[in-house]
Amino acid sequence: MSTPRLTQVEPAVVHKMASILKCQKPEVIQNHFGIGLNTWVKLREGKAIRHSVAERLMQRLQRDQLI
Repeated sequence: MSTPRLTQVEPAVVHKMASILKCQKPEVIQNHFGIGLNTWVKLREGKAIRHSVAERLMQRLQRDQLI
């Protein structure tokens, strides 16, 4: 069994994401960014997330012109 690759998202990106949110409800986070609450908590705490999730998140942020 292989260990999943982890990726750190830049703090400036997380800060920008936080400024967009009006509340921290799971459905709001999911609708805005396509990630779950647990992933959002990891990002806010500066922890690494799965590489595949980070890639999808960055693509979505770029597509929606949020970064």
